[in-house]
Amino acid sequence: MTTQQKKKRIWNFSAGPATMPPDVLEQLGDDLLDLDETGVGILEHSHRQPTFDRVLGDAIESCRKLGEIPNDYEILFVPGGATVQFSLIALNLIPDGATADYPDTEVWSAKAIIEARDAVPTATIAVPFEGKKFRYDHVPVDGEMTPTPGAAYMHYCSNNTVHGTRFHLPPKAAPGTPLVCDASSEIFGRPLDWNKHALVYASAQKNFGVAGMSVVIAHREVLRDPVRRLPSMFSYAAHLGAGSRINTPPTFAIHTAGLMFRWMTKQGGVREMERRNDAKAALIYAEIDGSQGFYRGLSRLECRSPINVSFRLKTEALDQTFAQEATNAELDGLIGHRDAGGIRASMYNAMPIEASRALAQFMRDFAQRHG
Repeated sequence: MTTQQKKKRIWNFSAGPATMPPDVLEQLGDDLLDLDETGVGILEHSHRQPTFDRVLGDAIESCRKLGEIPNDYEILFVPGGATVQFSLIALNLIPDGATADYPDTEVWSAKAIIEARDAVPTATIAVPFEGKKFRYDHVPVDGEMTPTPGAAYMHYCSNNTVHGTRFHLPPKAAPGTPLVCDASSEIFGRPLDWNKHALVYASAQKNFGVAGMSVVIAHREVLRDPVRRLPSMFSYAAHLGAGSRINTPPTFAIHTAGLMFRWMTKQGGVREMERRNDAKAALIYAEIDGSQGFYRGLSRLECRSPINVSFRLKTEALDQTFAQEATNAELDGLIGHRDAGGIRASMYNAMPIEASRALAQFMRDFAQRHG
């Protein structure tokens, strides 16, 4: 495809599905027609044949290298988004009569609490921090959360996309309680201390591919020892035993993930992704902080997210004007989540810093025209 033939691209700040690198998209376009010079495209290859064996093996190997994942942690590709995992985690990890801690730090952790309670009504889902009382403007700090001794695990969302907050360090669970982390919006965007986590999961459509699949990365013993007998598609142990191929897996999503893992590694890996994400966010926060109140962030300074920057203007009407003028300026997907309103700029790993520079300049110009 020549430069003249390339389709027009605008800056996409959507919370997901999110921006992907043009190099990866072009490779996917080629692979739709012919994967590995087999004459058969990725959508048509059998999941039991050597070509897909290579695709799956490459995705797992590339994921492990990118994430610096220890060898005693397994990598599963599971159909469905993170909402599916809300139920599967509870079904696999909470014994009847046990308790699991779920600090509520925003929309998605609140949904995880509901799904866990529905999945295992014989267990207790404790909420040691209720962020709704604070309009979800921060994650718990020392002294704000009382973990449950002996809990099966503590589940937390490391980066909260709606109000733009983040755990800069993992939360402190009770001694001996393993951590389970929903890292959907920041997976591979910074190094992760695997020794502190029993299981980490993320849906694909924000940082490593297409909607409809999640990666589950967990210590081998956690996956091998489910607390109850489950249907195979609900059992992490069954997914592990079948090598992520209990049935026909999401082959295109797995191939996309493999390409994304390699792309991020080529860029410099998780530490380079972290540096870039911090730099992108700094440009937008500088406009908020320097606007003399024209823009107002939704999160406290100490727990701001570098991935999702959420803010409001002085009125809802001005929010809407901002979003519309931004769209006209080819800055798309900036309208805030329905539960928070305002404006949200989502800048995942594949978003280039040029997009943030364009948004920062637009914010500056908009404030001058409407301030």
